[in-house]
Amino acid sequence: MHPTILTQIVGLDSFAAIWVKLQTYHISQIRARVKKLKLQLRRSVSVFLLDIKKTVNTLAAIGSPIRTEDHIDTILDGLPDEYDNPVTTITSCLDPYTVAYVEFLLFAY
Repeated sequence: MHPTILTQIVGLDSFAAIWVKLQTYHISQIRARVKKLKLQLRRSVSVFLLDIKKTVNTLAAIGSPIRTEDHIDTILDGLPDEYDNPVTTITSCLDPYTVAYVEFLLFAY
C-alpha cells in the first residue's frame, strides 16, 4: 500500500471509514492513470500522423505523390479502435475532407 494512503487511514475508527478512504484513493488513482494513458494515446497519434506526413512528403519529393483520399485512408486505417467514432464520422460524410481537417478532428477527439 502506498505510504500516502496509509497516513490517511491511520486514526480512522471504523472499517467503513477505512473502506471509503481506500475506495476514494483507488478511484483517484484510476482516473490519473486513465488521463495519463489518454495523453500517451494522443502523443502516439501525433507521432503516427507525423510519420505519415513525412512519407507522403517524401513520395511527392521523388515524383510519386499520392492522392489526398489515399493519404486520408492511410490515416484512418492505422488508427486504434479508440478512434472508431471520428473515423465513422469522417467516412460517412458525403463531402470530402482535407487532410488538415481530418487531423483536426482526430486531435479534437
